[in-house]
Amino acid sequence: METDIGSPEIKVAGVGRGAVNWSSVIRVGGERSLGKKKIPKGVIVTLIKEEISIFRVINAIEAPEGKDFLLPGLEEIFLLNDVQLKYQQTCLPGFLLVLLLLVQLLGHNGVEGTRDLLEREDQELEKQLKLMNKPAVKTIKTQYGDIYDCVDFYKQPAFDHPLLKNHSFHFEMKPISLPKRKRDQASFEDEEPVHIGLIGGGCPVGTVPIRRVTKEDLIRERNASKVMSFADNALGAHYAVVRTRGGQNKFNGAGATLSIHNPRVSGRQYSAARLMLQNEADTIQVGWRVDPTLYGDSKTRRFIRLDAGQSHCFNTRCPGFVHVRSDIPLDLVYPQISIPGKDVYVVPLYIDRDLANGNWWLLVGPNNTQVGFWPKRIFTGLADMASYAEWGGEVFGPPGTPSPGMGNSDFPTSDTLYSSYFRNVEVIDGGGQNIDASNTESFAENMTRYKVFDEEHTNLRHLVVYGGPPSS
Repeated sequence: METDIGSPEIKVAGVGRGAVNWSSVIRVGGERSLGKKKIPKGVIVTLIKEEISIFRVINAIEAPEGKDFLLPGLEEIFLLNDVQLKYQQTCLPGFLLVLLLLVQLLGHNGVEGTRDLLEREDQELEKQLKLMNKPAVKTIKTQYGDIYDCVDFYKQPAFDHPLLKNHSFHFEMKPISLPKRKRDQASFEDEEPVHIGLIGGGCPVGTVPIRRVTKEDLIRERNASKVMSFADNALGAHYAVVRTRGGQNKFNGAGATLSIHNPRVSGRQYSAARLMLQNEADTIQVGWRVDPTLYGDSKTRRFIRLDAGQSHCFNTRCPGFVHVRSDIPLDLVYPQISIPGKDVYVVPLYIDRDLANGNWWLLVGPNNTQVGFWPKRIFTGLADMASYAEWGGEVFGPPGTPSPGMGNSDFPTSDTLYSSYFRNVEVIDGGGQNIDASNTESFAENMTRYKVFDEEHTNLRHLVVYGGPPSS
């Protein structure tokens, strides 16, 4: 199949949705052998915009011979017969592609226009970084290479939210009236808790640990956002969850103890396990996630997600979540991973609503450590109690490509030593009582690919087992 890209007369061959991911370095100029084809001298870097499968030349920039360009979005490009390009595409409409064309095709005005565009994009990235990375009192580098800035409590990203400009929050804040939880007595001898905080004591009192964002992070996420949406109907997303049924539900919280796994992912794939609370369009989530697009690696990390008003992001990438703990980052790597049939590592995670003021608190670990909260004032739906709760797995693979494994990358069984699971699946009801979740149903849009089982009244209380292998 060939698609016209307009003037000049160039054809793009092999257009197809959902192929493999693109890497970031292309050598231009000189002669470079690619199979039986060669790139001739004097090529240029050209911006092409896709508009519903029509590719139109925007601008070009002259490329010095033999120079390596860092061009996010590319994996493999080569010229065919001087008038054709063959490439592999993962893009949805609107994504900017960087292609290699012959220098004769476009003139000087295009070169200058592209230089201006690239400079403006770089300036915008620098502006974003300045807003996101706050001044650090201290910097901590972890064994995994993450850099955490110890940011003054009052200068953390949360307070960039327009509804949090005038606040009375402080770093010693605690909830006024959280519902009382049952003591966690449902466990089995093979379980081990995972480490939940920074090694060595974390940040100084009065500061909070915020993972430093790099320009590469922003470029990666920007490119991915043009390939997929984080909405539930995103193409390529798959779920295997247990959820509360419709009705007049009122929840002041939800939680569970999750087993920790590290499913293999690559490119723009991700795999996650999470619990979610929702009312109308507002949702908050917590769980673990393996996501190279978000983090730049394939390690298993804790994460939160907020969708409310204009805030739609993970962790502290947009304002909203007020961090209070100086030693527990939101996106810390979980160092211990479950091994089926051998070791099971778990972490309790809860989201509870302060009955006195409506703030939603994140509680982590066996001691229900209070990490921080989402203030009531940033919500509309969740300014009241939640009407929906969900526990389970979520994976994504770009459309047309394989999907990664979910959970422990195997189908669930009744033996939790060999399965990924949520145990002690519970809610806080409208009266503030901690109870096992009831009136639930299991859901997976494709039970041949990923499975989930909802088991109540077990020795592990309400139990959800889920998972599935990667697709081929």
